[in-house]
Order: sequence, then structure tokens, then C-alpha cells
Amino acid sequence: MGVPREEKVIGKSAGKSNAVGIAKPKTQAIIVAVVAIAALAVLATGNPGFLNATGNATVASVDGTQNTVGAGAGNSPNVEPEQYLIRQRYFEEVFKPNREEYNMFEKAAAYLNKPVNQMPEFFNLRSEDEIFGGLPQIPTDFSEISYLLANGRYFSIGYLEEEYYKQPEFYPNFKEYGLRYWTQPNTKIWVPNGYGSYPAEQWTTIEKGKNTEFTAVVFFYAGWGVQTFQGVTLMPDSRSKQYFDIEITPQNFLLGPSFPKFYDNWAYKIAINGKPKPGTPPGNYLIGINVERPPADLKSKWEFDHKNIYFDAVGGIAPTGNQIQLNITVE
Repeated sequence: MGVPREEKVIGKSAGKSNAVGIAKPKTQAIIVAVVAIAALAVLATGNPGFLNATGNATVASVDGTQNTVGAGAGNSPNVEPEQYLIRQRYFEEVFKPNREEYNMFEKAAAYLNKPVNQMPEFFNLRSEDEIFGGLPQIPTDFSEISYLLANGRYFSIGYLEEEYYKQPEFYPNFKEYGLRYWTQPNTKIWVPNGYGSYPAEQWTTIEKGKNTEFTAVVFFYAGWGVQTFQGVTLMPDSRSKQYFDIEITPQNFLLGPSFPKFYDNWAYKIAINGKPKPGTPPGNYLIGINVERPPADLKSKWEFDHKNIYFDAVGGIAPTGNQIQLNITVE
């Protein structure tokens, strides 16, 4: 039975056989925008598809009665299933990075009622190409893999390297929310805090005599429009540490900006390994992973390196629920 996958956004933000099944890959994101002196936070949510508890699911048929398969139909309004006779073409188009068609500077100029030749200076860039210029080359199967993950058919996410997860189109809400920071720029706000995790909720079962530990992979990224470097420390909650030994890699890292261009370190692949402690009784456990302030030595270094564009990621408004949640059944 499929269960709904969820993408949760606050603000305007595996590879192994025993990996945690991505049964409900929720993206959790938080961003704080500054309006003059006041702080502004906005909540938005999406629902990118369906997946079952093992991470395997059958793609629902795309027909006139089911146009919301996966994340694409909602987040890329110009791509509708009925436009494509061949279903594979639809899958490829949903997450396709159509960067030559974004025309961000042209749309920004029209939105601001300014000449388009002023846009590079307005965004403090040399050209529109610089926005994505620091990212890895897009793999030939990028669109297909991104669609399969959002729709629940691809679960070996531990094998996905930076060529995939550092592309903003990898995340289901980029075309709907992320592009707006360039096409409809707001000169009255800055975004100093914001981050997201995808998929942010996962499931697995530990059975004595079969598997004694679990591995989860999550992609952690700077929210849309974030102009700063953010220090991140990921920590399991106290109850989780009571029953499980948990290792997070990397646990401390620096998120780079996602605006006005994407920095190389704007997204990370996080591995979470764990095993029950001796004496942990059978039952269902929720392991919550959340953002905390980084160690003092790292914070001092990052503040020195980046001056007034460094922020602790945890300084934003706390999201509802866990940033990352692992649902573990111990049998």
C-alpha cells in the first residue's frame, strides 16, 4: 500500500540493502526573510508523490483523471501529462532543467520595469549563466532519476552523487518557489536563514538475526533565496540517544548561499547510521534529527571567514516536527 510522500517547507526554501526505506520522503525546510528590521517567515507545503514502506512503488498511470502523479504536474505548471503521447517523455520533462528557457533576467526586468541590460548589475552577477555556473554537469539521466525519486520508484539514493543533489531542479519545489527569487525579485527582503532536507522522513525494520543496524541518506540544502553562509550541526534527540547509537556524516558543515547564485557547498549528502543499544526492547521508535548550534571553534572560524554574511542555521524559526525523522521498528 502506498503512503503519501510529503514535502514540507517553512519559509521560501540507501545505497545499502539495509538502508532506511524512503516511504514518505518529506522535505523539511526553514527560511527567515528580513524585511527592513523585522523578521518574516512563511509556511508552504507540497506533496510530491507516493511510495511504499520498502521504497518500491509502482508509478501510477498518467491519464486525464490523474494529472498529479509525482511532483511535476503541480510544480511545473507548463508540463501536463496530456501533452505527451509517450509516457517516458513526460517523465523526462517534469524535472528537466530547462535553464535556457527560464529567462530569469528578462522576466525580472519586466517585473521591475527596468531595462534588461541592468539585470546583471542588479543581481551582482556577470550574466544569467553565472547563477548555475558553479554546479556540476547535469547527468544525462538526471530528469528520469529525479522523477523516480519524487514518485517513489528510486530508493538507492545513497548512490546519488553531487551531479544530482546539487542541481536545484532535483528538489520538487524549485520551479514553483525557487525561481521566483530571480523572476519576481523583492528588493524589500533579504533571506539570511533557510535550509531543507529531502527526503526528511524514512522507515525501516530491524530484525534480530537478519540486520542489526540501519543507514539513511538525506540531502540537506540551503533554502531558496538564502544569501548567507550557515553553520549546521545535526543532532539526534535525547530520547533517540537513549535507545540507539547514531552516527551522522557529516555532522557539522557550512551551507553556502543559494542566491543570487548557487555556491558549490549549497547542498550536502548526509548519511545517518544507527543500531539499537543492548537492551533496547522491541517496539516502534521515532528518531528525530534536528539542527543545533555548531561547536564554538567551528562557529568562530566560519564567522571570521564570512564576517557579516555568516549565520547559525538554528537561528531561524524552528520547524514543526523533526527536521529529519526516522521511523524504526525493532523486532
